[in-house]
Amino acid sequence: MRLRISYGGVFMLAVSTLCFFQSTRAAEKSTPIDTIVVTASPLNKNADELAVPVTVMNRDEILKTGGTSLGAVLANQPGITQSSFAPGASRPIIRGLSNARVRIQENGVGAGDVSALSEDHGVPIDPLSARQIEVVRGPATLRYGSEAIGGVVNVINNRIPKTRLDHAVEAESFSGFSTVNNGFESGVLLDGMVGNIGLHLDAINRETDNYKIPGKPDRQALTGTQALGAAFGSSYVFDLGYAGASLAYFSSDYDIPAPGDPSRPTTIDMKQIKANVASAYSPHGAIIDTIRFDGGYSDYTHDEIESGTIIGSTFNNTLWEGRLEILHGDIGNLSGALGVQYQNRDLSASGEGGELLAPTQLEAIAFFVFEELSISDRLIFQTGGRVEYADYSGTAFDSGSITEFSASPSYTLVSGSASLVFDMGWDIKFGTSVQAVQRAPDLIELFAKGPHESTATFEIGNANLSKEKAYSAELSLRRKTGQMTFDIAAFYTAFDGFIFKRFTGLRCGDDFASCGVEDELTQIIYSQQDAAFYGVELTTSWKAFELAGGDFGVEGRFDFVRAKLDKGGNLPQITPRRYGAGLFYDRGALQGAINLLRIGRQDKVSAFETSTKGYLQLNANATYRLAVGERGYVDLGITATNLLAEDGRNHVSFKKADVLQPGRDLRFTLTWRY
Repeated sequence: MRLRISYGGVFMLAVSTLCFFQSTRAAEKSTPIDTIVVTASPLNKNADELAVPVTVMNRDEILKTGGTSLGAVLANQPGITQSSFAPGASRPIIRGLSNARVRIQENGVGAGDVSALSEDHGVPIDPLSARQIEVVRGPATLRYGSEAIGGVVNVINNRIPKTRLDHAVEAESFSGFSTVNNGFESGVLLDGMVGNIGLHLDAINRETDNYKIPGKPDRQALTGTQALGAAFGSSYVFDLGYAGASLAYFSSDYDIPAPGDPSRPTTIDMKQIKANVASAYSPHGAIIDTIRFDGGYSDYTHDEIESGTIIGSTFNNTLWEGRLEILHGDIGNLSGALGVQYQNRDLSASGEGGELLAPTQLEAIAFFVFEELSISDRLIFQTGGRVEYADYSGTAFDSGSITEFSASPSYTLVSGSASLVFDMGWDIKFGTSVQAVQRAPDLIELFAKGPHESTATFEIGNANLSKEKAYSAELSLRRKTGQMTFDIAAFYTAFDGFIFKRFTGLRCGDDFASCGVEDELTQIIYSQQDAAFYGVELTTSWKAFELAGGDFGVEGRFDFVRAKLDKGGNLPQITPRRYGAGLFYDRGALQGAINLLRIGRQDKVSAFETSTKGYLQLNANATYRLAVGERGYVDLGITATNLLAEDGRNHVSFKKADVLQPGRDLRFTLTWRY
């Protein structure tokens, strides 16, 4: 793939550069970005007011990472890694759980894609459009359904304005260049206010070439990407609420490295049109405090193009989703919300994709409740519950008789959680939580019935799978402010009927009769056994002393997860342990950090899975802020990754044997805000 820089990107780079040269004085401090967590609780709680661990990345942190996907942006956060199947298709993995157990959403509404079906399917949300990304780990997000059993990734933007702006116009333009892949990215975000009418416009462009790797050959073939997105939104904002809508378009073309058949390289051409609505009315009455509705419609399609011109498979997905929440007035020290969520999904595939999955439908409705009781000034009790009904229809496969048949399984799911948050003083919060959560099998787990060329697998579902049950307990200890901060979490989850991809050891061709005879594809059967996951996550930071008017400090981190089947053996593709330390400096306008991360060897593997050696990641970054006029500023940034040019392979990736992680990279960014 050749690098193609758009004229719009060049223009935005020129604007940012001009603003830089107009400025001669440094801003005294950075402008903070709101980090209110809205995902786990409908009550708009801060991260330290929840018993479960929450990762929040603000706008500056997102731009600094330079990841081409949500998985890449979040990959180095404790408890989170990425599937890294391809630079254009890398989904977040949370505590060893991925695909249908990790819900990805935008402003609380599902992404409307097919990324949970297979690792080669990308997420049609570019991090460049996000103002904030929240990740809630563990099965505590009962607002959003059974697919959130492993966690939720919530991408937040301002496409539907919800509050009045401080100024008539607020704007941002950004540009970035990465040496590892000759990557160029650019974008613009505009917000305006005309009376009570809020307006939003954003556009992004991203293009990368094949990325460099250590050794020879010096580039990883078929890793180029191209993405383009634009959105417009408007709302009516009044004293007691807002009502608005947005329309977004996203397209992405990306290569799939190490194709199963080298003579037929694969490129995925993805497109999505998405319409969202959102409204809230807050009378703050004795009975009803707030009524809130979020909904959306998504029309998604992607073609899997072989040899540059041949469409091997096409996947189409349409999704309707809506959620109504009512926050009731305080009843003494009790506050809370109840709600209903509806989802209707139609998924179809044609070509080779039709051999994998015939048209399938899902209709689901759920009722949920969340309550919070302030037992004292220092102790808060939180509880939630959800009842969900999911009805499926599709074409299943019987591997015994080698026949296809129509199937319509349905599931009634009941989930609940309870937690305590205790203020220990000294800004230290202790949290403990227990959950019992049920998940219905996903469409691919029920109805897979054939070859999937992009992943080089032959997948067989099981329409008789029962619902998956998870019983989890978690302890957390955190301090978010002061010279010393830390966030520690320990968790244990027992799964009853855990659904996983079981490698059988057989190889297949394009049909079931070829299994055990041909060797093009790896056979996978969706199976179910009891399993247990447990692990620890820790981050800490200490501002050791003041240096030249800024804070100089040290930071460290550690995380690991283990996953075992109750009948013996390890689950496949589990993240190895990771630990590291670093130094940082913060003087407001000038910020920088350097850290060393060790990704450990993973030799606790399942049958037919190979181990992966450990490696080091030395990364560094620096940002300098310059004031422009009365309220504008420019950020100049540089981020260096894999400075040691380590030969790294991601254990959880299907492509680890053939695909190296990117080599040494220098990323330069220029961001102008007004």
